[in-house]
Amino acid sequence: MPTLVTKQKSFKFTNDDSYMRKLKDLMPLELERIKERILQLRESGLSYSEIRNVINAEFDVSISKATALRWCKGTHDPFNKTKRVNLSPSPELAYIIGVYLGDASLSQTARYQYRIRLKVVDRDFAESFENALKSIGANPRTGFEHNSGRTDRWWIEVTNKELFMFLKGPKERLFEIARVYPREFLRGFFDSEGSAIVYPNRVRVEASNYDLEVLELCKELLERLGIHSKIYKTKRKGQTVVIRGKEYQYNSDLFTLRIYRQDSVYRYTVEVGFTIQRKQTPLLQYFKLLKHDNTKSFENTTKSTP
Repeated sequence: MPTLVTKQKSFKFTNDDSYMRKLKDLMPLELERIKERILQLRESGLSYSEIRNVINAEFDVSISKATALRWCKGTHDPFNKTKRVNLSPSPELAYIIGVYLGDASLSQTARYQYRIRLKVVDRDFAESFENALKSIGANPRTGFEHNSGRTDRWWIEVTNKELFMFLKGPKERLFEIARVYPREFLRGFFDSEGSAIVYPNRVRVEASNYDLEVLELCKELLERLGIHSKIYKTKRKGQTVVIRGKEYQYNSDLFTLRIYRQDSVYRYTVEVGFTIQRKQTPLLQYFKLLKHDNTKSFENTTKSTP
C-alpha cells in the first residue's frame, strides 16, 4: 500500500498532463485502485488540487479536481456503466483466450464501445464460446448471418471494456492462464484454428497461425500432456494464393503446428479434443472410440484440467 501523503510533504509537478493516460483507457481494476487511493488521500486531509497532483504523479493518469470531488462525495461512480467480469484464472477464461488468439477479433467503435466478436460456421463452437463468456459474467449476443458470397456463419459478440483491455493487454498474462489450464486453452485455440485430417491408414491434427509465439506455447502445452508436435513454416510472406477466384499475397509468414504421430493424435483426441463435432467425430471414429456409431458427448470424451 503506498505511503499516505500529508500536507507537509512537498511535490514538484508540472501542469502538462497531455502525455498522461486518460481514465477511459484504464481497466476497471486499476480504476478501483485509483478511487481507493483518492479516498485515502482525502481522509488524510489533502485538498482536491493536491489529490489531483498526487494521482497524476503516482499513476501517470490525468484526473480533474472535479472528478476527484465527485468520487469522494459519491455523486459519481466510475463503475456504474461498466459490466464487471471475472478475470480470475479459470477453465472458461483459458478457453476464451485460446479462441481470441485464434479466430476472435477486437474492435473499438467511435462511441467507445469495446467489442469482442467471433464468426464461425459451426453452431456448437458458437455455443461453447457463448457459454464461456457467460460463465465469467459477460452478456454476449448471438445471431446467424446469411452471406451470398461465402458460407453462412454464426456470430457471437460481447461489448465489455474490462475483457477487451485484458485480452489486448500483455500477451504473457494470457499465456500464464493458458499454462494453468492447458487443455481448455488448447481446445479453444484448436476450435478456432485447428483441423482433423483423417485418411484410412493415418490421421493428423494441425493448426495454422501467423503468430509463431502462440504456436510455440501450444507446442509447450501439448508436450506437458505427452503429445508430440512440430511447427513448420507453410507459407512465406509475399507468396500468392487464390481465394474464391481472387489472387492475394500473404502479408506475413504462416506457420502450422502438426500432431502426426498416431499415439499423439490419440492422446490429443482424449486429452484435449474439439468442441466442434464436425472435427471431433472423425477422430473418434478413426480410433474406434464411438459406441454403436452414436457420437459421445464432448464432455465424456475429453478431459478437463483439474
